[in-house]
Amino acid sequence: MKKRILIVSIIVLIIFISIIGMNYNTNNTKTFTQDGVTYALTLDGASVNNFPSKGMYRVDVECTNATGKWLYDEWKLAVENINGTNATCDVDFVTINKTYINTYITSLSGQTQGDGQVVNENGYRYEGKNPNNYIWFNNELWRIIGVFDSASHGQSGKNLVKIIRADSIGGLAWHKSNTNDWTQASLMNLLNGAYLNTDDGTESGYCYGYSTTVPSNCDYTKIGINSIYRNMIANVKWYLGGYSSTNATAEAFYGYERGSTVYSGRPTEGEGKIGLMYASDYGYSVLASSCARTTNLFSYNKSTCAGESWLYGQGYEWTLTPSSSDSITVFFLSSSGDLYDLSALSGYSARPVLYLDSSVYVIDGNGTMSDPYIIGM
Repeated sequence: MKKRILIVSIIVLIIFISIIGMNYNTNNTKTFTQDGVTYALTLDGASVNNFPSKGMYRVDVECTNATGKWLYDEWKLAVENINGTNATCDVDFVTINKTYINTYITSLSGQTQGDGQVVNENGYRYEGKNPNNYIWFNNELWRIIGVFDSASHGQSGKNLVKIIRADSIGGLAWHKSNTNDWTQASLMNLLNGAYLNTDDGTESGYCYGYSTTVPSNCDYTKIGINSIYRNMIANVKWYLGGYSSTNATAEAFYGYERGSTVYSGRPTEGEGKIGLMYASDYGYSVLASSCARTTNLFSYNKSTCAGESWLYGQGYEWTLTPSSSDSITVFFLSSSGDLYDLSALSGYSARPVLYLDSSVYVIDGNGTMSDPYIIGM
């Protein structure tokens, strides 16, 4: 990746520096040398000899004859691509005010964000082909769906930021037993179990690419939610209302998902930390000026609709929304961009979705892929 995001390579020497205040080679206490690189540290413009303790700081790194990246999660500096003996790095810690990410995003309403914008439509949402909604979460890229009130997550009086993993974690059955009850679904158990806790869930009984006949690889010891970020996730209600057809608009689906129309005996809500996007999330992600909000989601398979949605492009992908017309089908986003429903035992792309706790704040970044939002808690 680019700035702030570390890519580990076996052919590049990377120096990690977490404690500074040693190996001085000059009378100027502003500088010191370690492993062939000369460093200068400042805190709000004043020279310092050590990294400050982890706190409310944005960290700017400028290097000559080397590449420097500040790793906020580990609170240390990584230096690579050292070229010659004259490598230098200036590291400036800038005190910032705490700005909660939910407040920050709502303040962007109506503003252009990259190739898209933030709009207030049943939540403050990012719409368009490629808006600036990238966020660094779990040491990887996720994207911000928007900011939502209790009508979406059940936490009274709170506005929570909902994010989705930029890439799928693989093709997985929504429910290996082919029923569309999310509270019992194998995918729900997998996401809120092995994936949430960075475990190997391959032998958990929930890891299938199709029904119970095609096992999958669900080892999440490396890509599951690590402990630093796990504490940032809110435990919320997931509303499980459905509909009988794909011939409905984004607004209609939003209402159905929070309604009571379900197949006989199905619950209308569940609780957990990890879910999936709703059909309405996809519906609202398209650029409204290109694809009218009166368009049914079944008719999104055109360049003016799917082609103007940042959520489109992961192939066949599950949503959380069940069909109310039978006991086995769930809505999914097709590779052509329209919405369909199919048996829950099918193996489609799964992208985890979660809500950030309301105490999460923005440290740095502008939301682009190369400079995603950096967050803290």
